[in-house]
Amino acid sequence: MFEFAIRDDDLCYFTDPAELREAYDALPVAVPVSFAVVPFQGCTEMPSVPSNRRSGDAEFPVGDNEAVVDYLRDALADGSAAVMQHGYNHVYYEDGPEFVAGDDLDDRLRRGRDHLEATFHTEVDTFVPPSNQLSVAGLRAVKDAGMRTLYYPTPVGRPKTFEVVGLTVRDLLFKYRHKETGPLGFLRDADRFWRREDRSVFMPVMPWTYELGGVPEFSCVSMSRQTRGEPVKRQLDIADRLDGKCCLAVHYHSFRDEGFRERFYDVIEYARRELDPEFVTVDRLFES
Repeated sequence: MFEFAIRDDDLCYFTDPAELREAYDALPVAVPVSFAVVPFQGCTEMPSVPSNRRSGDAEFPVGDNEAVVDYLRDALADGSAAVMQHGYNHVYYEDGPEFVAGDDLDDRLRRGRDHLEATFHTEVDTFVPPSNQLSVAGLRAVKDAGMRTLYYPTPVGRPKTFEVVGLTVRDLLFKYRHKETGPLGFLRDADRFWRREDRSVFMPVMPWTYELGGVPEFSCVSMSRQTRGEPVKRQLDIADRLDGKCCLAVHYHSFRDEGFRERFYDVIEYARRELDPEFVTVDRLFES
């Protein structure tokens, strides 16, 4: 049996708990959801931000949304949810997302984490980078805070050390061994996946936690409105075969699309029917 976690990004001040219930209450099995929460949502172009709040300098603390606070506190109490930190305000700059192009990242991380812990009465130990991107400074801030990270074993945005090179090589070898397309097929798909950013291509991720600088990390497989369900199922098969772990990253606002909702429910039903995983929070992935 392998461990399977759901990560849901972008929950913030503007989130309506009715959308969360609509997304998850009809699942055929009890599945805890780990929410990556934006502590102080800024004005920026995001599906979770209303169109009339996408410009300006205002910030909106998630703790001021009483409905979403009550929803999450209740879910935390019964074990059906966990809280992770998703940046500070999730604002996009000309040079990139917040933890690539922002400044004072140590302070942002600390203030955001303090707000989440005080609001939801829980420890917040896992950091999810906005847009899944970190600069060297962003990664250093997260590591200095001792937080676990949902990220990728990539040399981009990392210090160029033997430890990083070793992890990158290990990850590439894992991808090659589990692609089953031969050397040319692997190179072709790698080009499509990384250079062309074609996320329809299946690139397996290691189904275990790993450490860099003594701090644990774990890689997720993402599912968006454009993602087919088959690559996710193949990743689940690998995690099951290797007695590993899998974390599926989604956005609650993607459930507004009926096609996405059907594909997500199909993946959960496939896992339940064919593989019988243990559904856990992201915290559990790091604990065992």
